[in-house]
Amino acid sequence: MSGDMMKQFLPEQQRTERIIAAVKTVSDEVGRSMAQVGLAWLRYRPVPVIPIIGARKLSQLQDNLASFALVLSADQLKTLDESSRIELGFPHDFYAKELVRSFVYGGLRDQILA
Repeated sequence: MSGDMMKQFLPEQQRTERIIAAVKTVSDEVGRSMAQVGLAWLRYRPVPVIPIIGARKLSQLQDNLASFALVLSADQLKTLDESSRIELGFPHDFYAKELVRSFVYGGLRDQILA
């Protein structure tokens, strides 16, 4: 996976590091493990997520299950969500420009979407 051809399939390294740092920050704030913070964070997602817990040891299972008792504040969720935000880039940013939108809808965008 370290070859140049495979790098395009790997997650963005800077984004990964941002997410890890945010999870670590929240983990330190609440005094819980990073795994608990990650699993608790999933409960707050707008789309239901059912994590598959892959514990090999009883201690890992107990740590993961303790995430159910963890309540995250709005500020903590904001920290986690902002760190994991995906930059949409091209073509999203291109189509968001007013000039381009006017071409796409033939100058009738406001009338069509009203």
